[in-house]
Amino acid sequence: MTAVLGFTMLLAGACTKIPQEGSIAPDIIYKNRKQFAISGLQQNIGDFQPSTSTLPLKFEIAEIREPGGKPVSALSDEIPVIRYKEAIVGNESAEELALKSDTVMVPAVGINEYTGVLEIQEGNRIPAGEYHFDIQVSNKSGVRLLKDALVVEFKETDILSWSPGMAKQPEIERVGDTPNQIRFVGYLDGQPLPGDYIDFTKDRAAGFKGTFVDDTDDGEIWNVNFPVKQSDTYATWKMVTEVGGVEQVSYEAYNFNFVIGIPGSYVVRLYK
Repeated sequence: MTAVLGFTMLLAGACTKIPQEGSIAPDIIYKNRKQFAISGLQQNIGDFQPSTSTLPLKFEIAEIREPGGKPVSALSDEIPVIRYKEAIVGNESAEELALKSDTVMVPAVGINEYTGVLEIQEGNRIPAGEYHFDIQVSNKSGVRLLKDALVVEFKETDILSWSPGMAKQPEIERVGDTPNQIRFVGYLDGQPLPGDYIDFTKDRAAGFKGTFVDDTDDGEIWNVNFPVKQSDTYATWKMVTEVGGVEQVSYEAYNFNFVIGIPGSYVVRLYK
């Protein structure tokens, strides 16, 4: 009986699969693989789902591709970023903040090696397009390459919302690399208005942090601090009508929310 029992235990031990110290689950994936970003702005992208993988995991960008053949060098260009080396209390002067910080150069797009989050830096000059990211995931048990793990579509500008009182969605056109200005053109019933027929008060222009330059025959010009981040902005139309041979003047204000990431010269067209 002792011999039989020993043989049985040996056989059972031989059939038992000893688990590995670590593993990468077969169903690891990023939630919401397709993402959107605005060129020039800071953004973090990527919600990685590790499933039953053994932690910790390590992440690395293996390759970036643009299916249309555009160069991807702008994604690896280094951007100056301020990093704080001491805690910020909140009442520091500019000089004190400078002593507590360093400026370091980092890639325009990198990845957090511990979380898998893509880190897009403000000040990048990534051209509009769709970029595919292959991500390498590893732990103590091995390495897995995820092809097209994330697909990020970059836009250089975007209209986030606009008042239903407008005739149609505002339009943004980039017309040059310099100067850092926006020319706002107001259209009324399809006809462009001179600059003095559309207006932004100081408070209403705070959305795009602009400084008024001039009213011209083809619009109102502002110097702008780029990037423009989600600027809920009000524009006022001057409405002139004739009643009984007498001109009647009234004003109508409508808001719109827009984003522009890369510095340059732009025309924003607003329709009423």
